[in-house]
Amino acid sequence: MTLKLMTDEIGYSMTELNRVRDRFLDWNDESSSALTEDLIRKGTGGELTLAFCGHFSAGKSSMINALCGKKVLPSGPVPTSANVVTIRSGEPRALIHRTVADHGEPIKVTIDELAEYCKEGREYSAIEVWDDVPLLGADGVLMDTPGVDSTDDGHRLATHSALHMADIVFYVMDYNHVQSESNLMFAKSLSDWGKPLYLIVNQIDKHRDDELTLSSYLNDVKKAFAQWKITYKGLLCTSLKVQDHPYNQWETLKSLIAELISRKEPLLRHSVSCSIRHAADQHVEAYTRSHQDEKERLLEEMGGEEAAAALQARLHELEEQKRTVAGLPESIRAELRKEADKLLANANLTPADVRDLSLSFLESRKSGFKVGFLFSGGKTEEERRRRLEAFHHRLEEQTSSQVDWHLRSLFRNSVEQHAEWNAEWERLMDAELPGVREDMITRTVNPEATVSGEYVLNYNRELAEEIKGSYRMAVLVLADRLKAALTDAAAVRLQELERQGAELLAQSAASASYAALQQAEAARAAELAELL
Repeated sequence: MTLKLMTDEIGYSMTELNRVRDRFLDWNDESSSALTEDLIRKGTGGELTLAFCGHFSAGKSSMINALCGKKVLPSGPVPTSANVVTIRSGEPRALIHRTVADHGEPIKVTIDELAEYCKEGREYSAIEVWDDVPLLGADGVLMDTPGVDSTDDGHRLATHSALHMADIVFYVMDYNHVQSESNLMFAKSLSDWGKPLYLIVNQIDKHRDDELTLSSYLNDVKKAFAQWKITYKGLLCTSLKVQDHPYNQWETLKSLIAELISRKEPLLRHSVSCSIRHAADQHVEAYTRSHQDEKERLLEEMGGEEAAAALQARLHELEEQKRTVAGLPESIRAELRKEADKLLANANLTPADVRDLSLSFLESRKSGFKVGFLFSGGKTEEERRRRLEAFHHRLEEQTSSQVDWHLRSLFRNSVEQHAEWNAEWERLMDAELPGVREDMITRTVNPEATVSGEYVLNYNRELAEEIKGSYRMAVLVLADRLKAALTDAAAVRLQELERQGAELLAQSAASASYAALQQAEAARAAELAELL
């Protein structure tokens, strides 16, 4: 079996932790502030804490003793994990921390004196033990937590608080009760926390191959945990009673612990990040709960959740309408320009017959062009005028059918969708749409050029682009005028929507108060998310 190590690093900085701690203090959350202070110390301490959780009967304390190679923790019929116990390698001794209510310095005791103190869980908050534990070296810490099946609120709080300081969690389960609902629920909460979780099926010596194969048993276990969407890094089977049991993975567990300690840096960073984010989530949940009674009272005043929801839905609808109305003028302007550009790009202003007329016109503009021999001056100018007018007239027809008519229709439709079409709009459109002027036709003619096929094509292309460009500029003016008119109308509509919104809010002060509480909760969550 392959055990996965958590090496993905979630970033955080001491500056972030300090800011979060200070904000907790600003919000009078001394508990979360103190927890964050613990995490700050932990982030610089360099110790990797491996927590063992499970039911009283799962054998946690005995397993920790076996890992230590000696009896460091008391074990027996009396629940010994009444307090959170941490074990480090060092000169044998113990410190017993009093509860907050008792105050006073920690009590220093010998390892031999520890057993009696451990049985009095209500009187002490935590116990620290040092002994010669080679497995831990200088950087490892073992943590024994109260049984998860404890009915004592103090025990549950102690376990919850201790897990903030844990970097790796080993969840120890009795072979016969692995799939119990309490095991699955607690394992799910550990998984959701985000810290590396390893599952240990203890007392594997209870397994009987003649009743069920080990692979079938483990498949059932994995399936149950998968159904609860529990994510874990590894699953081990152990037996403290039968060391040479073929399914005992005791040595694998010890090797895993040693490897985890050797790779402490990324694990520590991941752990602190998980804990501070969990603390932030818990703070927001507590802050939200603190408003629960007030929100229930306000809901009752508003006529219940349905009435409140209807009012909020109407207010939300008004906000959406305001956004739409405010953005409409620019949206219409942009759409008009987009459609006009598409129309102009596809318009063919110089089909073959127009080009033929342009050829005739260009030839009349060449130096030396003349008609007849006697009195040719007047005839030549008359012919030039005739050819210009013929070309101009046909080009106007083509431009009108391909561009002008369509742009007029496009602009009128754009106006009529959002305003009333009137004579003023008609006059504006007539004034701005340029048509085809004679100077457009004559401006780029080169009398000295040779009138070749290529010259005619280039002339027609440039002329078409100039005409389209003039229409494009006209569309910009029309679009801007339409936007300005719609902006004025939008301002009036926005005032009306604001008035409607104010009336709705005035209908229920309770709704405003309720919304303010919701906004405060959202703002608190957003601020913590920003800090982290």
